[in-house]
Amino acid sequence: MSVYRPKNSPHWHFDFVVKGTRFHGSTGTPSRRAAEAYEAKLRTEAAEGASRRKPVLTLDRAAAKYWDEVAKHQASAKTTEYQLANLCAGLGTGVLLHDIQGQALAQYVAKRRGQVSDASTNREMEVLRRVMRRAEKVWGVEVAQVVWADVMLPESAGRVRELSAKEEARLFEHLRPDMHALVRFSLATGVRLSNAIRLTWPQVDFDAGVIRLMVKSRTPGGQVHYVPLVPQLVALLSAERGRHAVYVFTYEVVRGRGERKRSTRHPYTQTGWRKAWGRALTAAGIEDFRWHDLRHTAATRTLRASQNLKVVQSLLGHKDIATTARYAHAMLDDVAAAMAATMSRNSPEGVKAKNTKSLKTKA
Repeated sequence: MSVYRPKNSPHWHFDFVVKGTRFHGSTGTPSRRAAEAYEAKLRTEAAEGASRRKPVLTLDRAAAKYWDEVAKHQASAKTTEYQLANLCAGLGTGVLLHDIQGQALAQYVAKRRGQVSDASTNREMEVLRRVMRRAEKVWGVEVAQVVWADVMLPESAGRVRELSAKEEARLFEHLRPDMHALVRFSLATGVRLSNAIRLTWPQVDFDAGVIRLMVKSRTPGGQVHYVPLVPQLVALLSAERGRHAVYVFTYEVVRGRGERKRSTRHPYTQTGWRKAWGRALTAAGIEDFRWHDLRHTAATRTLRASQNLKVVQSLLGHKDIATTARYAHAMLDDVAAAMAATMSRNSPEGVKAKNTKSLKTKA
């Protein structure tokens, strides 16, 4: 018999060749005797030409295939590459997709949630689900039938930190002047950091009255998100014209070094804004506030002004309005005021006052 048990699997596997065709995969049992019986049955079926087993694939080969066909073409390619690497390292590169179930998944999830947030762990599980689904539906490979709802961890609604009006005033008081336009743009549009600091002039269409951004999506190359150019944004962006040939938002070099001469303007890098931002927050006495909270602030303020979650969904570019629902708290003040007014009108005192007014009017 040619059954064996891989290092990273609790189950015995089979591997044999019949008439030039190789048959290999998991027997689905931790018992060697049962595995040998399973393999003997498969040999008989194969010899009779009755075997209909699907081909099998290891996780590392599936991850590489998924990367080449799907992930590398997406805007979220770097994130997916990182997640695929974590999955291969945690579950084992040589593990068969058929064996990724039960205890193996439970151990992986338990380990990862001790290292990263539950949300990050779930995102890795979602990538694994997409790989396995493609393997089964497109590649015709045998995969484990996982009940993904049992694998996913419960997530909190998410952190929403809003910049108050007083905090905003203090922030701009201590923020470098060359960062004002960038921060005000983020507060108004709610775009993500990468879209703000890498915004280029070709993306700004003054004639059409829109800004075109590429945002993360499963669509190859990402998805276009449109931001309307309201008069205030036109004024803000127009003031930045002439500072740089390509990028809209730039910073002024304070201390010249090498090619970066003093007082020249250069585009922001992914992390080049951090020191100035951190110093401004500290000087302004603003605690527990991150750059991404500018996006939360824009969403919350827009919801208060519009009283419409669909408007905020469109502003932020959310596919699912359930993601936008985290900002619903912004309407609670108005709901509370309406409730208080209703209760006041229908209280005994309110009814009495209303009847008294009615009698006076008739008289």
